[in-house]
Amino acid sequence: MKILLPPITLLILSFNLNAQNMNSEYTEKVRNNASTFHQNFSTGDFEKNGELVNEKIYVNSNNAIVIGRHNFIERIKRFNTPFPTLQLKDRIIIVDENQVGLLYIMQGTQDGPYGNIPASGNKINVYAAEFFTMDDDAKMKELLTITQLDQLMKQITGADQVASYENVTLLPIKKTDADFKRTIKNNLDFYVQNFNSRDWLNLKKMFLPDAPIIVNGTVFKGADPLIDQLKNLVSEVPDMTYLLIRNVAEGDRGSIAYEVHGTINQGTTLNKKLVDVKQGIHFQFTPEGKISNAVIIFNSNDFQSQLK
Repeated sequence: MKILLPPITLLILSFNLNAQNMNSEYTEKVRNNASTFHQNFSTGDFEKNGELVNEKIYVNSNNAIVIGRHNFIERIKRFNTPFPTLQLKDRIIIVDENQVGLLYIMQGTQDGPYGNIPASGNKINVYAAEFFTMDDDAKMKELLTITQLDQLMKQITGADQVASYENVTLLPIKKTDADFKRTIKNNLDFYVQNFNSRDWLNLKKMFLPDAPIIVNGTVFKGADPLIDQLKNLVSEVPDMTYLLIRNVAEGDRGSIAYEVHGTINQGTTLNKKLVDVKQGIHFQFTPEGKISNAVIIFNSNDFQSQLK
């Protein structure tokens, strides 16, 4: 016997399904809250960010796991001692329903100790990516942060010198339709699939021939140098794969976050060591669906330390 729900119940269920992901007012609230986080951070108003997150927020900040609003606030305060004037400047904000992908740049001077490294007075200009998941009230309930901590270390120790800060402006997102959004999201999937299957030819075809690709501060032209670098990594970890954990798209831009998995033999024994690193990439696409530029974010120190 079929059991039919009363019409009013069906209406309520339909409203709840649409409230979070398909309402333009909700989307703009997500966008506003997402942009406000770094503004509050840059002015030192850390407590205000507590008002923008879910009480039980889950944070993975460069593999450090933090649970709860209070712990989140304490976590974001950690840079205040070594970098009291630190500014977080957004370059790209992508809003895809209740998901947000950000590319931003950290700028400031090391005026206090960073771990066991004393104050150097050196400038930092460090790229980072964040992925937010928002709840029904557009408050952040999950946060994934991927920071180029290797670049930060080089800059505060003087291995790399930052003479002046990069000029950072929020880049525009070209409006497109739902069909193009599906194309972008499919292409984001294809990037991961092509790597996992070692289909270098089709990976190369995804890019414009002269597309600028920034990998941890190094600028490549076209996909060939990137593919050479990926092949070198695969030679070190032959079973390396990407596990996609975020796929966000808006307009002509898309971003992915993924876990890099693999195993390496330790010496001549049969023991194997697991490799597990988070990475993120921001892409821009042409109207034909080709990648016109990309920025790849990860902490290479983390990766190399796991290879040892």
